[in-house]
Amino acid sequence: MADAGGPRGRLGALLAVMCAALALVVGAGSSLALALPALARDTGATQTELTWAVNAYALTFAALLLPLGIAADRFGRRGALLSGLAVFAACSAASGLVDDPTALVVLRGLAGAGAAAVMPATLSVLVDAYPPQRRASAIGVWAAVSGAGALLGLLLAGVLLEVAWWGSVQVTFGALSALVALLCLVVVPPSRNPDLPLDPLGGLLALLGLGALAWGIIEGPERGWTDATTLVALTAGTLCLAAFTGHEWRTAHPMLDVRLFRDRGLTAGSAAVFLQFFAAFGLFFLAPQWLQYVHALTPLQAALCLAPMALGIGPTAQVAPVLMRRLGARAVAAWGLGQMAVGLVLLARQADGAAPLWQFGAALFVFGAGFGLALTPGTALILEGLPADRRTLAAAVNDVTREVGGALGGAVAASVLLAVYRDDVHPVVAALPQRAATWAESGVAQAYAVAAREGRAGAAVAAGARDAFGAGYATALVVGAAVLLAGAVLSGLLAPPPARRAGASRRPSSAPVVVPARHPVISVAPASTAVPTRRLPRGLEAAAAAVLVLGVIGGVALVTEVVSSAAH
Repeated sequence: MADAGGPRGRLGALLAVMCAALALVVGAGSSLALALPALARDTGATQTELTWAVNAYALTFAALLLPLGIAADRFGRRGALLSGLAVFAACSAASGLVDDPTALVVLRGLAGAGAAAVMPATLSVLVDAYPPQRRASAIGVWAAVSGAGALLGLLLAGVLLEVAWWGSVQVTFGALSALVALLCLVVVPPSRNPDLPLDPLGGLLALLGLGALAWGIIEGPERGWTDATTLVALTAGTLCLAAFTGHEWRTAHPMLDVRLFRDRGLTAGSAAVFLQFFAAFGLFFLAPQWLQYVHALTPLQAALCLAPMALGIGPTAQVAPVLMRRLGARAVAAWGLGQMAVGLVLLARQADGAAPLWQFGAALFVFGAGFGLALTPGTALILEGLPADRRTLAAAVNDVTREVGGALGGAVAASVLLAVYRDDVHPVVAALPQRAATWAESGVAQAYAVAAREGRAGAAVAAGARDAFGAGYATALVVGAAVLLAGAVLSGLLAPPPARRAGASRRPSSAPVVVPARHPVISVAPASTAVPTRRLPRGLEAAAAAVLVLGVIGGVALVTEVVSSAAH
């Protein structure tokens, strides 16, 4: 029998390699946002094409995460890791060497598919390899890397962009992934569960629905919201997602059991996680560009300016479980989402670039502190909303709602930005030749290029484009704040109140550990107990939620119109 140090060393190496693979696929989603200004200058990509370059990765990642995770468990986790890393490495490296925006978008989408195979497999491998007494610790490390990966990707990109071209970010991620794949050959043992059923139709409907919906959202500002193609895409996406829901309800082996959402806690937690990442990924997409375009920072300076977010997330994520024991998950989730909304409003007020950057850091700290507060209770509501024997699939809901929320959040933020930018920059460039004016309206990088050719008159074009970008940035952040406030109210309406036991204080809500779909549950959360609570009738709850959502949508449209009109 091997000595104790041998197995511990092998497990430590396995944990390090799995976390490295996870950090790469998570960091790749955010790193390109920092390179967008350089990418636009070098390739001539419009703002819409830049949006697709980022969101093609996020969309395929989100849509394929669950089906590829189940396939990895069934056919072999080691093979899924190696195949996913190979696809991710090849497509990432290739995307850094192209100069055609369309080719970049395609390669980024394929890289997202590879990442979708990698992320769930990393956790599955750890759950399968670690003994029960050490499993929770390993999964805690995995979860920490999952949360920090986006900021690590931005910092790595900032360093690379100081010394090399925009494509160096993609090439580096590809090279590092190839190295990690070689390490996987050495440290990852083969494992699989051949009895797991697949749901290919559900996976296809989810991919088509999310893809069509995002296409309509991203292309809407450029083609027009009443354009037939835009309307067809939005309608097709909605119908596909409705068909996905119906299929998952009826099939004997659903990829995502939608019946789980009859539970109030699961529904509230899913809404909180979805809206939290919807707003956060919109900020991740916009803030690096704003810092470079409006404040003229270098990529590395921009990345460092985002560090206060991590300073806010870390402490409050540790405090959140303590607050949950005193206040309950419902109150802490609403508090965190509301504080995130305050942070976005503070950031929007600085959109013109007149305020010093320390105020940007302070607002970002407020946002990050709210993010840390909302993160744990949102996941706790999902995992604790069901009996223990159903929490495996509930854990998968947490991953999917997070990734889908982030993908759609980035698309909506970019769409709002471009819609306001085009309206506001049009009067500035109206006197230019038609071709130059159209080019300047397609993105701020293009407007700067036009301004550079216009001599003395170009200064007004550059200033107008910068102001228009700031107005679009502010409006997108206000939209995100409205979404977060809606999430705070929904948490209060839908989430069950803290459970009470006779003669005892509120039931402790330990921070849960997220586990992959279809695995035995590994969670430090206590088992759910049936506690009678007072609640509104389901019909009244649904009506209140519907009125709130419609009010938010109408408010977002009104705010967008008012901000755009005021800028004129």
